[in-house]
Amino acid sequence: MQYRPSKSRAAPRRIHLTLYGLIAGLIIGISSLATVLLHDRLRGDDVESSRINGIAEDEYDGAVAIDPPIAVADLGLTNTDNELTRLSQLPGQFLLLTFGFTHCPDICPLTLNDFQRIRAQLGQPADEVQFVFVTVDGARDTPAALREYFSFRGLDGIIALTGSEEEVRAFGAPFGLAFEVSGEATSSGYLINHSAGSFLLDQERRWIMRYQFGVPPETIASELRRLLQA
Repeated sequence: MQYRPSKSRAAPRRIHLTLYGLIAGLIIGISSLATVLLHDRLRGDDVESSRINGIAEDEYDGAVAIDPPIAVADLGLTNTDNELTRLSQLPGQFLLLTFGFTHCPDICPLTLNDFQRIRAQLGQPADEVQFVFVTVDGARDTPAALREYFSFRGLDGIIALTGSEEEVRAFGAPFGLAFEVSGEATSSGYLINHSAGSFLLDQERRWIMRYQFGVPPETIASELRRLLQA
C-alpha cells in the first residue's frame, strides 16, 4: 500500500504560523499604541514649554519681552568698509539685530526684506532705529562680499557686520546664538543652520525684545513706534 501523509500532519505547522502572526500583530499594535502615547506626551511637553513669560501657547504671537533686559558686551565686528564697529558707536535710540548669511536661500533674505518694510513703515522715525545684520559665515561673507550683496539688493539703511567664527560666537552669546555648517550640499557649496528671528536693543544697548521669524513687519514697526513715543 502506498503511504500518503495525512492532512493532520500539516495542521500543527499552520497553527504555529497563525500563532506567530497573531504575536507579530500584537507586538506591532503595542508599538503603535506606545508611539501614539509618546507623541501625545511630547506634544503636551511642547505646549507646557511654550509658556514664555507666562504667555500661553494660544496667546503667543512670536514677540517676547526680555525682562529684565540683558546687557550686551560692546564687542567689535567689521563693517563693509573694513572698519571695526561696536554697538556703542551706532547712533539711534534702538537697534534691531538679526543673524544670517548671504548664501541663505530663504529665511535670511526674507528677514532683510522685513527690515526694509519696517523702515518704510516707520518713515522719518526710522532714523532713530539702527538695523544690523551680522553674518555667521565670515569665511565667505567678507566686507567686500557683504558690500556687493547689500548694494545689489538695494538694502539701504541696514548695517552689515562680519568677523571670524570666534568673534561672531562671542558677539551672539548673550542672544543664545547657535550656528553650524549643514551637511546638505548645494550649488553654493554649503548652508549654515543658525538661530533665526530678530533682537531689539534699547538706548543702552540692552536686549529688550525677541521677535520670532515670521512676526509681521507691521507688528514690529508698531512696537517701535510705541517705544519711540514713550
